[in-house]
Amino acid sequence: MKSLTSIALGALLLSQTVLGLYSSKDRVVEMTTQNFQSEVMDSNSWLNSMLPGAATAKSRFSTCKSYPYCSKLGSLISRLNAIHVGNSSSLAPQYKAAADNLHGIVKMGAIDCDNDKNKPICGQYGIQGFPTIKVFPANRSGKKGVKYPKDYQGERSAKAIVDFLVKMLPNDIKLVSSNPSSERVTNIDEFVANENEPRALLFTKKLTSSNMYKGLATDMKDRMIVAEMRTPSDEVLKKFNVESAPALVVFPKGSQEPINFSGDLKRDPISEFLNEYAEPAKNGGSGSGSSKKSSQSEPVATPVAEFNPKIDQIVDQAQLTKECLDKSQDTCVIAFLVVEPEFPESVQAHEENLELLRKVKKASYDVGKSLQVMWMDALDKRVVNFMNQFQLSSDIPGLLLVKPGRKAYAPFMGQFDFEGIQEWLSGLSNGRTRAFVYSFDVQLAESKSESAKKPKDEL
Repeated sequence: MKSLTSIALGALLLSQTVLGLYSSKDRVVEMTTQNFQSEVMDSNSWLNSMLPGAATAKSRFSTCKSYPYCSKLGSLISRLNAIHVGNSSSLAPQYKAAADNLHGIVKMGAIDCDNDKNKPICGQYGIQGFPTIKVFPANRSGKKGVKYPKDYQGERSAKAIVDFLVKMLPNDIKLVSSNPSSERVTNIDEFVANENEPRALLFTKKLTSSNMYKGLATDMKDRMIVAEMRTPSDEVLKKFNVESAPALVVFPKGSQEPINFSGDLKRDPISEFLNEYAEPAKNGGSGSGSSKKSSQSEPVATPVAEFNPKIDQIVDQAQLTKECLDKSQDTCVIAFLVVEPEFPESVQAHEENLELLRKVKKASYDVGKSLQVMWMDALDKRVVNFMNQFQLSSDIPGLLLVKPGRKAYAPFMGQFDFEGIQEWLSGLSNGRTRAFVYSFDVQLAESKSESAKKPKDEL
């Protein structure tokens, strides 16, 4: 049986081909390398939980380190991946039940780790046994696209999963009152008078915020202020033309006149209502929908460059500058190889190394990351001097990662094979492996002493 991984993600559609454990009727999503980066890593409003499915009998009871199963809190800011070990077919009914229970708040998904296209993601998070769940809490204040996983080791029951996810829900609801008792509570008159942003206000008899409303608040973050007023008086309700609580009103941007919501107090109709008056989502945003204004615009297609499998040899400073040092937004991986054309074995080994580098480059491309991969001749004295600048080991083949924009580098440590290189890159990505700062000008040139030994080109 194929292996799965699951992650808490956003509003997605499930493919019917995921192990046959889920159908289009289930509230579970299919994740792939194509949508993982944008839906999980680059999103700042989702709670993501990864859960792998059944593995082979051999790995059934192995220790898992990640999950590509997905349950997304429709308006969360955390990303959750939890590790679970065991047979995913027995977990599937519990996972489905959790997805049903959290519909409109958390959405669940799955990724097939036996699919070669998905293996870069599964390998990046160390998926070894199934099922597994990891949690990636939201990193709002940190760099976009960077999240740090936490292990989930609770029971594999729907109730335990639901309880855990609910506790991870962020609360972006602003509290409003006629008589604020703390700085955390806004005066209702001030709230209504703030015409600079669209505002939504829920009048409720409850003393705590519902999970659904928490999700909507996070979904609308940076697009609309979402607030609630608990146990409002009849006088306040009358002021805003509300007969009784619970009731929802919206104050459009530039207006203090409330617009009453008349539909069912359920997530989908409320979300549609809020999206009519919310600001357009930035860069596609994390909201489940866009405002009417934005929904009428034509979608803009983002061109995607085709994969270039070529691994160029860097032969001089100009090429090094063009292919790496001038690309401040990219990451360069430089391989130090040896090839002796007069020996067939050396040529064959060199071709195998280049093929390995192409595979690494393609794996990065498949998850939407830009990785410039190139090689240098380790027998060239200029390359030896180059390696010495970074105090690299003389072991060949070797690797060096350079981030020109940050003036940072990291020497390769590990086995020179696909798994070893992927583990090294993953460690650098999630901070487990240390990178160093360099302050010198990176040069691919002979040292002054070597240059001095050259005979003068004169009579």
